[in-house]
Amino acid sequence: MKIILGEKIFERRQELKKIILSIDPETEVVECEDWDCTLLDLIKSDESELLFLDLNIMGISWLQRIKDLLDSIARTKIVLMGETIDPPLLVKAFEEGIVGFIPYTDMTPAKLPHILGLLMHEGVYLPQLVLEKKTPLPAEPQSYRLPSGGSLTKRQIQVLQYLMLGLSNKQISAKMGITEPTVKLHIHGLFHKLGAMNRTQILIKARELGFI
Repeated sequence: MKIILGEKIFERRQELKKIILSIDPETEVVECEDWDCTLLDLIKSDESELLFLDLNIMGISWLQRIKDLLDSIARTKIVLMGETIDPPLLVKAFEEGIVGFIPYTDMTPAKLPHILGLLMHEGVYLPQLVLEKKTPLPAEPQSYRLPSGGSLTKRQIQVLQYLMLGLSNKQISAKMGITEPTVKLHIHGLFHKLGAMNRTQILIKARELGFI
């Protein structure tokens, strides 16, 4: 795996790099401190799997720059970092195709390894501010009706709400007492019923329907 860190602050880059390498020592980490350097390294290599971009190096036109990047790169997934983003703008960025946003407040020794692990293994991290509020898991979830007339099963609702909490497939399987392939089967069902292409879209569409 190759990861590009577009981050102005040296200490923050080093902390991110340290945790990334603790998760996967074989990862190649490229460090950039400004926008031009980040673009150059991205252009030189089309093999990067993750690109972390701090909003501070992108300027006020960051959303347009994200759109331009997503139009020109096929494989690399984009993760934004920053102090804060207005939720509607952040939702728009996710709809455009980013896979994560890490607020500075989540860059703690307790949270950051979990977040980076999700991004490196599951490919998605949706922060709580996108979901607007934390929805507790119901003891006995009920099926939710879809606009098409169908509904989600109780198991699909459980998986959906564990996804909302940022759990990986392995963690969900442990919580529910089912195998990882079964978790993947439920997620595939959510893809189909919600018209989603990835885990991020599952959560966004579920939020739009009032499920979470």
